[in-house]
Amino acid sequence: MTSTSASESGSASPADPEEPEDRAAGATGAATFALVVAVMALVSSWTGWGGLVLGLVALVAALVALMRVRSGRAVGRAKPVAALVVGLVALGIGTAVEWPTLESAVTYLHASQARTLDECMRQAINEKEQHVCKSQHLDEYRARFPGRLDP
Repeated sequence: MTSTSASESGSASPADPEEPEDRAAGATGAATFALVVAVMALVSSWTGWGGLVLGLVALVAALVALMRVRSGRAVGRAKPVAALVVGLVALGIGTAVEWPTLESAVTYLHASQARTLDECMRQAINEKEQHVCKSQHLDEYRARFPGRLDP
């Protein structure tokens, strides 16, 4: 009888550890994805848009991983929380880098009257905004300078 109990406990033992390993593998996969994307967002946040887009993806992935942990389908909160924090930092840096461009775009859209190419170029703060002016006023540029190449 002892051998039967040992075999029963032996067969039950390997089955039980496999179940938590499956749960841990799910948590590790989602949490690892969130953390990798968050680190990529942090590295690319100096470009502005890279930090914004990847930061948002990292936040969503981290929240999904945390919801899996909360529902009991996964274990371990450290990776999703770390991904959430790193994703928020990347999102903040990306927003700070792109703020002048976003602010000028909103200001341009809220302007009550349309600006000419000259007004737009005078008010442009940096080369990126000058390029936006050229793009928005391309027809005017072509009409004023017909023989020149497009900017």
